[in-house]
Amino acid sequence: MTTDLPRGRAARSRRRLHAPLPAAAFAVLLGLSYATPVHAAVAEEEPPQLTVAAASRGVLQTGSSLTATLTITNPADEPLEGSSARLQLGRTPLADRDALHDWLDGPDPEVELTPVGSGPADDIAPGETDTVGITVAADHTALAGLQPGVYPLRAQYGEASADTVVVVPQAAAQPVGLVMPITAPVADRGLLDADRLAQLTGTDGVLTAQLDAAAGSEAILAIDPAIPAAIRALGETAPVSAVQWLDRLMLAPNDRFALQFGDADVAAQLQAGLTAPLQPLSLEGYLPPEPAEPDPTPTPTESPASTGDEDQDGLDLDELLDIGDDPGSVYWPVPGHATTAVIDGLHAADPEAVTLTPSTATAQGAELAGVAAAGVTAGGGAALVYDGSASAALDEVAKARDEGERATAAAAAAAELWFAGRDVGGAPVLVALDRATPALAAAADETTGEAPVDLEAQLDEALDVVTLSSAVEAQSLSDLLDAQRRRIAPAENAPSDVRTTFVKEIGDSEQRVAHTATVLETPDVLTGLVRAEALQALGVGWEQRADEWQDALGAFRQRTRERANAVGIQDPTPVNLVSAGADLPVWVRNDLPYPVTVTLHADPQDLRLDVADEKTVTIQPSSSTTVQMPVEARVGSGNVDIELTLLSPTGEVIGPRQTVEVAVRADWERIGIGILVVLVVGLIGTGIVRTILRRRRTTAAAARETDPDDAPEAQDAGDAPDADAPDGADAAVTDPQKTETHPDA
Repeated sequence: MTTDLPRGRAARSRRRLHAPLPAAAFAVLLGLSYATPVHAAVAEEEPPQLTVAAASRGVLQTGSSLTATLTITNPADEPLEGSSARLQLGRTPLADRDALHDWLDGPDPEVELTPVGSGPADDIAPGETDTVGITVAADHTALAGLQPGVYPLRAQYGEASADTVVVVPQAAAQPVGLVMPITAPVADRGLLDADRLAQLTGTDGVLTAQLDAAAGSEAILAIDPAIPAAIRALGETAPVSAVQWLDRLMLAPNDRFALQFGDADVAAQLQAGLTAPLQPLSLEGYLPPEPAEPDPTPTPTESPASTGDEDQDGLDLDELLDIGDDPGSVYWPVPGHATTAVIDGLHAADPEAVTLTPSTATAQGAELAGVAAAGVTAGGGAALVYDGSASAALDEVAKARDEGERATAAAAAAAELWFAGRDVGGAPVLVALDRATPALAAAADETTGEAPVDLEAQLDEALDVVTLSSAVEAQSLSDLLDAQRRRIAPAENAPSDVRTTFVKEIGDSEQRVAHTATVLETPDVLTGLVRAEALQALGVGWEQRADEWQDALGAFRQRTRERANAVGIQDPTPVNLVSAGADLPVWVRNDLPYPVTVTLHADPQDLRLDVADEKTVTIQPSSSTTVQMPVEARVGSGNVDIELTLLSPTGEVIGPRQTVEVAVRADWERIGIGILVVLVVGLIGTGIVRTILRRRRTTAAAARETDPDDAPEAQDAGDAPDADAPDGADAAVTDPQKTETHPDA
């Protein structure tokens, strides 16, 4: 019975099988002979994993030795006994890129290989890795006479094998330009806030990793101007790490050009019918609030020069968006969407416009898999065409997390560059790291913005394929723009319906918000927010995040509705007017973070009410206020509707008109006043009568007290008045004694 055990383990197994066995053990083995064969269980063990990388990223200069590094990993649970690693080289160069891809995708039995070296490997513990270096001397017969080209290289260790390539360059270095994007992970805000900037520019931040990788290289930087704008807009409140990052960016000697704000896709904008790409309107809404003004009274030590003509309104838009020495007019749409109409449309809007597009999106690219760096369409639009296949190979280098994988991917990228140079006959070749590739789009943790520990190493290796290769002469942006141009025919890919539809929505959203923004002293503060957020929502990075992008579009639409309806009259309640004149309270809300100035106009629908035509008020941010409208009743009573309209300083109607119902009861006031007058007069008259009577009684009492001798005489004569009788009653009283004395009478 034959097993597939590794050499050391198989030898130990044979020794155990040839040793004398006890009878009981022999019986057990006899029973097992009818069970599942042993090799079925052994076959489930994982074979060793092998990668190979040639030195100098696969570039072998004529007359130099060849050094390759084999990385062996043991994924099994058992130790892997050491063995010999072998290296084989094919002396016949690969014919083209298709042959290159076939070779790298899997073993090709038709390729003839020559053994060129070997090296021992030690025992490898489970889960451990070992490396074996093999060097082939420069005078080895297999290296003699190799002509410029791409040669297959294979490493073997036991049953495992790994394939790579060796590139023998031309005598003259191939001119190559490399574009590297400097972009932040996609966001639905117009500008990054301080917390996000602190994360992205921190020690492990994505922006830090990108800038660290670009430092010291000759890469051409494609910079999103929204990043420096966000840092400058924060002013003194910007994180220290962000300020330092911006200083490094501005001092870097690399050539550069600006992407659209937020890395917005210009192709979708032109395909939606715009005549020119959208630009930011204003970023004033992102400036931090100004600190409280100090005491205007100068101190004796203050210099008059300190109150000169310094700009107190912050940086202007151009200063906020500045990225350094930018030639301008370079556009980079979503790869594959730079159609003839897009390129010519950009040329019509900007005669100096140059559009970046991959060779895979041109007819020539389909035929040659590579084109010259510069080209023009039949309509006169200029383009910089980067090699799509070589750029994709560099993206693979940037995505590789393992050092061995990066080295293998770097050799494949060097081979792609060699074929690109051969295809264009020595003309400059342009390659670009795609800013929408998962290497950058998924590099950051979405909550922290931190990059993987090796992101800088990943980007470094991708850049080094071009900038540190002896087979490549790095080209500047001006070299590429000045290169001899050839006619190109862009592929006519269908536009993205979702993107073009959203571009059309942007204009409507801006108009709705601009209408409301007329209540502001500076309307661009509000409309600038909408434009910035719209451009961010058009970012190229959303291409590979369709579901998240839909959420971002929904959030944009919600913010648009809120801003368009941020100022208005609150729903009024019916009012009872029981007097001839009063103030009608009307509540007006302002949900914007800025003070607004509005005019409330009232129009009564009946002549029974006279209302002040209008009243202008200023409402503080995020608050509501009451506007008191003077109202006066004219004649009669009844229900009267008053139509309320809110106007901006420019006369625009803000928010929906409202109608308040006023119940006029002006006659109640007259009736009430009459009743009140009668009551008051009655009370006053009663008070006067009572006062007179009280004074008379007081006078009589005072008279008796002043003449006491007259009191008895008057009483005997029957002339004394009854103290309790009313005044004048004594004239009706008859003396009884006189009646009794004269009965005849």
